Amino acid sequence: MMQKFVLKVVFQEKKIMAKIMKTAISLGGVYSVSVDKKENKVVVIGDSIDAVDLVIKFREFCDAELVSLGPARNEKKIEPDNDHDIQYQNALAEWTKSYQAIHDRYFDAITAEDDRKACVIM
Repeated sequence: MMQKFVLKVVFQEKKIMAKIMKTAISLGGVYSVSVDKKENKVVVIGDSIDAVDLVIKFREFCDAELVSLGPARNEKKIEPDNDHDIQYQNALAEWTKSYQAIHDRYFDAITAEDDRKACVIM
């Protein structure tokens, strides 16, 4: 089921806004991200997104708090107008999948405590 997250964020620079967008897109299951500069709001729509994870990721570089969380209503889906938009969306989806695979590979390492046959020299 699609979820809609509304977060209040405080930022002054465009760099921070770009980081917010990149961070939201890098999470798995995100379908839509919109940033409202005037009201300092970020709306994230997606499937199987952890609200706590989202807020923690945003708090790494700006003040963020969750304002509301609920099911996403029938949002109008924007259909791509030309082949360039479709190629961009496909490339973005592939980049997101590859980023998640690399992230999982580095952080799912086996330690010496997990493997009793491992040799540790101190």
